[in-house]
Amino acid sequence: MFGDSELTRWLERKEALLLQSDVHRRALVKDARLLRPAAGWVDLGVDLARKARAGFNSLAPLLSWWGGRKRASSGVLRKMAGVVSVARSVTALWKGWR
Repeated sequence: MFGDSELTRWLERKEALLLQSDVHRRALVKDARLLRPAAGWVDLGVDLARKARAGFNSLAPLLSWWGGRKRASSGVLRKMAGVVSVARSVTALWKGWR
């Protein structure tokens, strides 16, 4: 099927590719060792952002409720809507921290 010279050439190419693969594998191991501490900080940052998201979701209704308190109240329905908004925020915050 193959001549001896062609087979030898393919075997040499295979050996060269295996050596190159070994060099690349060692470089990846070295890079992974260098990146591992940074990846830990990224995981911590993502976890903190997810936990803070629930808190930020509750801030907007609370701030609007607090800002609305300075104006004259327009009735019971407005107050009830504010209470419902705050209750939803507190519920979201509670579910986010559980």
